[in-house]
Amino acid sequence: MKIPLNKKTLYVFLRFAIVGVINTALDLMVLNLLVYFFAVTNALIFSICKGVSFAFALVNSYFMNKYFTFAKKETTAKNFYIFVLLSLIGLFVNMFVSSVTFYLLSQYSFNISVNLIATISGIVGAMFSMVINYISYSLFVFK
Repeated sequence: MKIPLNKKTLYVFLRFAIVGVINTALDLMVLNLLVYFFAVTNALIFSICKGVSFAFALVNSYFMNKYFTFAKKETTAKNFYIFVLLSLIGLFVNMFVSSVTFYLLSQYSFNISVNLIATISGIVGAMFSMVINYISYSLFVFK
């Protein structure tokens, strides 16, 4: 299976990026609320909060990608399960990269707020998982 590189693919990727920005904003809003609510100061608790915030964005992502990005009105339960499975791979990439970034920034930052560190970490993780998610969704879910 191959993703064609043409004008249509570019527009689909741009819609995917728009959905990604919306999902990232949702993810970061939930993440920052959790970080604030639980007064997070270590990477393990941050990872748990990141997983919860990602789950909120995952549900939103499925419906926005289904209807807006890939314009698939009809999908099967199997498509949803594959979407979730592939998203879990994206989640682990996102959590790993976010957590490493959070750890490094919290160790070597100069009086930067924990919320700013969480936001930066979340964005870095999202960028890595975006590429993996687009390719896998295009090839296996919304083909």
